[in-house]
Amino acid sequence: MDNDDYDDVRWDDCPTTTSHHYSTVDPMCDDPVERDESPEASTSTTTATTFPPTNDDTNDIPKPMTIWVEDPQKYDTNFIAYLVTTRTSVETFGSSQPKPVRRRFQDFTWLYHSLCLEFPACIIPRLPEKHRLKYIKGDRFDKDFIERRRLGLQWFLNRIARHPLLQQSQSTRIFLESGDFKNDSQMQSKRIPSPGSVFSVFGDTFLKSAKVKKPDDRFVSMKESVEKLQDNLDVVERLYSRIGKRQQGKIGLEQDYLDFSNSIRGLSVLEPKVERKLRQFAETMETYAGCIADLTKNEDITYLNKIHELISYCQATKVIDTFKEPMTDQLQERDQKQVDFEELSTYLQRLGLERERLLHPGQHSGHGGPSLTDFMADKMGEFKGNNLTQTRRERLTRLHFKLEELEQDVSLANDANHTFSSQMIKEYSTFQQTRMVELKQGLAAYADCRVDFYQKGMDLWTSVLPVLSSMNIEQVDDYNGLD
Repeated sequence: MDNDDYDDVRWDDCPTTTSHHYSTVDPMCDDPVERDESPEASTSTTTATTFPPTNDDTNDIPKPMTIWVEDPQKYDTNFIAYLVTTRTSVETFGSSQPKPVRRRFQDFTWLYHSLCLEFPACIIPRLPEKHRLKYIKGDRFDKDFIERRRLGLQWFLNRIARHPLLQQSQSTRIFLESGDFKNDSQMQSKRIPSPGSVFSVFGDTFLKSAKVKKPDDRFVSMKESVEKLQDNLDVVERLYSRIGKRQQGKIGLEQDYLDFSNSIRGLSVLEPKVERKLRQFAETMETYAGCIADLTKNEDITYLNKIHELISYCQATKVIDTFKEPMTDQLQERDQKQVDFEELSTYLQRLGLERERLLHPGQHSGHGGPSLTDFMADKMGEFKGNNLTQTRRERLTRLHFKLEELEQDVSLANDANHTFSSQMIKEYSTFQQTRMVELKQGLAAYADCRVDFYQKGMDLWTSVLPVLSSMNIEQVDDYNGLD
């Protein structure tokens, strides 16, 4: 199990004999081009914005940044550390080619939490699931599991690299280039403010119990679009899983070809003159069954895994993790900013009417007249012999200070509403572009797996044709005593 108390893994740490190297199926770099180790290497660009928004359009364009997550190695039989290499022109970094560092999954978790706290209005990409069942079963060091996680971490950093705000965060810089990650991350965590209550008059519980009075059609449309995309991805994931079961398993094509191969081997016993050739054909069948197994495994890792991470990205668009239960819908979080403004404005108007009633008693007997509570308070004061004039002055004084606080809260709520809405529009644009890039990459990976599979199949069957052509039918007939 992961421990919170550990020494960070440095690039110059030399693994001992307990360190094991895990090969990868496919580097799956974010760019469609091959990896370039030169300083000029850059990542694909996706537009976004900063928060709070500025009028400088240059802040909306991410700087070139390429990140590679490679070479997972096992340390002290406790955890896997990944080699993270960065090439970037972001000014916050000390070098365009920071020294490669090793990071474990817990370090990625720190980066995710730091970005969530630092940029509450941004869509922070999710980390791959930790798969607690793997920890319980003891196979968290399985090669396929490690490769799936490596690709998930690669895609997580790719999304950060495309975001002009997240890529310039000090948390991102520390994660990608710090040689003393443990101390630097602790110092950075102290600098990031913790979320707290914003308003002085209303409690968060009261405000979150209210609903938006005038829903913004833009954000209603956004939520519907993301939900439809997630539903479609769920269907794709379910249908592909069905295809995978038909390709592999006890009732899949792989097993059918293995059974076919065994049948041919049995037939070869009855045909001694062509036994060797029939065995070669059976071996080709077995190899082809292995190709089907490799196809399913590679598609699961590079394509199905990508679909799963895209579904998680959709959830990140709708959901913001506030590190407490329950989790709050991200678009509802934007709606909450509007609720804050609407409810506080209504309350401010109500207090203003109450102040007018106290200043001019008897002149606001209509809609703005005294409430039942105020009426009963006045009558109780009269019954106790209190000085009503003095009581009104005290209430006006308290009301004055309360109005001042509320006016500040309304102003804050209005600013937060506009800022959050503006940022959410730009974040949604980033999400749309990112998901198109990743859908393209996922389909390209699927096509590559298929091309490789069919190429291997063609080579296999082409190689067995001369063997079948060389079979002497007359020798077989003579052996069986036929004319």
